[in-house]
This record gives sequence, structure tokens and C-alpha cells, in this order.
Amino acid sequence: MTDEHLPGALTPTRSAALSRPDFPVARVARRLGLDPAGAEVALRNDEAMRAAIARAVEEFLAADDERRSGRASTSALAQDPDFPTGVGMALVGAAVLWEARELVPRVALRVATDHYEDGADELAASYVALVLESVEPGEDRDDDALAWAAQSLLVAVLQRSGEPARAAEIAADLAAHAIPLDLWRDEDPTLPDDSLAWHGGAFVGGIPPRRDERSLSYEDVHDYMDRLLADMRREREAEEDGA
Repeated sequence: MTDEHLPGALTPTRSAALSRPDFPVARVARRLGLDPAGAEVALRNDEAMRAAIARAVEEFLAADDERRSGRASTSALAQDPDFPTGVGMALVGAAVLWEARELVPRVALRVATDHYEDGADELAASYVALVLESVEPGEDRDDDALAWAAQSLLVAVLQRSGEPARAAEIAADLAAHAIPLDLWRDEDPTLPDDSLAWHGGAFVGGIPPRRDERSLSYEDVHDYMDRLLADMRREREAEEDGA
């Protein structure tokens, strides 16, 4: 599957994105633990990039586990001023851009949870959608747990954002499949023995929690990448002014 045909894929295509003069090569390389000297070449090696993203995702999850348990992490990612939420968003963006779909759900769920806890309900709902769009119904028990956890988080988001009827509909779907309503609170969600496989969600055709009824997509990953580019430009201008 190419970038052009990946549902909700980033546009422009990966090749076009990497060709942009303002693409944040240095920051992406740092986040993925790549040698900055060879980053330009590495970013065009899809296999190497997916391997680097996978390593960074595992490092991120381990560091985030330490943070959540109150322990200090020595991970380089944990020292990033944007850790955990901004780093997680960047990793999701990289996984989407390089089509490493299987790496999206675990990180996207944590990002969604962080946004919900920060009161950013629309961002939380968008990252819930990223989880659901990245999991194939009934393919894997662990993925089922992530999808159901994302659905349970969506109930909390909709309840707080003033859409109780839709929240109740999803909650009823969770109950019918023996899924705990607070599954999203588990750092590593697992399903009870009597729960059923995830079936694709309570709403056919997607869940649009936005007030303007736009379908949820990867647009917030776009937004974050745009902010990264803006940060890079500001840093470059500051360095030039200092010089």
C-alpha cells in the first residue's frame, strides 16, 4: 500500500514531504536516535526508518511507564522538553508517514489519554480515531484491548464535551461486549476473559465528535508537524540572530 492509498495518510506523499526544504530533518533524526550526519540519507531508507521508529516507540513506552510509576527515566527521549505528549505525537506522525501502522495504536492511545487529562477533548478524540483506524477488528487480542480502551476513553471525552447520547451509545456497546468502561485508565490494557473481540467500533463509517461534524483523521498529526516546522524556523532564526 502506498502513501497515496493509505486511509487518512499524510499529504503530500512521504517523498514530497521529505523534499520540502523546511522538513525538520535534524529534529526527526534526534527523536529517532539517528546520526544527524547521515540523517538526510537515512530518512529515505524506508526499511531503516521503520526499524528506527520501532526502537524509538519501545524506548518511549518504557520511559513513559517509568514516568507513570514515579521513577526518573534516563532515556534520551524522556529528556526531551516535549516528553511525553509532544514526543508521542511526533512518533505517531513518523509511524504514519512511514506507514508503520502497527506502531500507531499503543502510542496514540497514550497521547489521547494525555490530551484528555489536559482538557484537550478534540485532540483526544482525534488520537482515539488514530488508534481505531490502525487496528484490524479481531486480528489480535492485544490490539483488541487497545481499540476497546480507546472506545472507553471516547465515552469519557463525549460525556465531558456535552454529547451524553452518543457517549451512552458507545457505553452500551462496551457493556454488550463485556468491556470495562474505565479500561482506558490501564497503562497496558488487557481484556477480561469474558470480553469479546473488537468489532470495529460503535459507529459505522467513523466517529465525528467535532462540532463541525468533520470526520476524524490524521489532521492533528499534520498540525503537529507544522508546529515542528515552525519551531525549527524559529530556532534557525534565533541562531542566525545570535551569530
